[in-house]
Amino acid sequence: MSVTSNPTPDGEQIPDTSGLPNLSGVDAEASSLEGFPERDVMAPWGEAGPPGLQWRADILGEGYESRTIELLDDAEGPCVATLVRATPPESTHVTVLYLHGRNDYFFQTEMADRLREAGAAFYALDMRKYGRSLRPHQTIGYADDLSVYDEEIGEAIELIRSERDDEPLVLMGHSTGGLVATLWAHRHPGVLAGLILNSAWLEMQSMASWRGAMAPVIGRIAARSPMWEVPTGGAGHYGRSLAGRASSDLPIPKGLSPEDPSIVGWPIAHEWKRPESYPVPASWLEAIMAGHETIEKDVHLECPVLSMVSTSAYFDEAWCERAFTSDTVLDPVVIAQRSLGLSDLVTIARFPGKHDLVLSDAPVREAVYATMRGWLEAFVD
Repeated sequence: MSVTSNPTPDGEQIPDTSGLPNLSGVDAEASSLEGFPERDVMAPWGEAGPPGLQWRADILGEGYESRTIELLDDAEGPCVATLVRATPPESTHVTVLYLHGRNDYFFQTEMADRLREAGAAFYALDMRKYGRSLRPHQTIGYADDLSVYDEEIGEAIELIRSERDDEPLVLMGHSTGGLVATLWAHRHPGVLAGLILNSAWLEMQSMASWRGAMAPVIGRIAARSPMWEVPTGGAGHYGRSLAGRASSDLPIPKGLSPEDPSIVGWPIAHEWKRPESYPVPASWLEAIMAGHETIEKDVHLECPVLSMVSTSAYFDEAWCERAFTSDTVLDPVVIAQRSLGLSDLVTIARFPGKHDLVLSDAPVREAVYATMRGWLEAFVD
């Protein structure tokens, strides 16, 4: 696995970073930090700009509204989060709050629609410095302590409870959002009726052995130079796969609709979900590894957990069919192993899909939705 050359402060030597996931989630050849295009992070909003403190129509269009949540300032200045809500079905029996992953924001409307069909009121939170909440003065995705997200999650739940105070609440998280959701549930026992994880980043690729060697070094670097860019690499093809099968030189399997987004590509705002990704600061990675240590040593939740992962990982550089049917960012075996200790009631479900399972081929997505519906009926209703 290739490693980007990037001297550390004061010549610090770091261990081999081959145990680090492909944090960029894109092809290795697109991972260079040089030559990134200038981006107008406000562009997806159009002339109307971001919402204020009242609900208004969201960029997703009919059936979706959003509102800003003002947060405490940090070292970069004012911070906000953005709560999105879908029009609820006539009859609901559970509320789901969704947290996105790194280099991400909420746009998975099909997932929201399927949960609504299952009787859920659906909300999603774009956390500070991500997606709808990113502002020009901010470093995209940056935090040096994952507990900082307690503020916006707590504020979002208060708003949700003001509308739906009598329904069980389920928190759902993808990738880094799954880590954040799990840690939040650990710090707030008794609040959730359930936790749904979609390829949650609960541990490094090689479990705690690699983290134990790397964490002290990253900690020393972060103390001196918090924004130092950690070398990342790998042959992840996740970003390329989001463009759809039709844009690749691979044959399209029979039975897939030519109009499906897995074929034509997923409609994303590239200002907020960047194909070339962005740097990984040392202090951010230190916070992630601290979260992993908490997961390993301390977390045992009171609520049931559904942990969904891919059936395989694919990290080779060759572009092939497995880029569409495997996790090219994290190791699903590691995720499944770490998930088993999260609660006394843990369901592991595996699917032949991508890192974000709800962006996989249509049959995989439908299997994921059916699993979530069945799990909610069995353990939350």
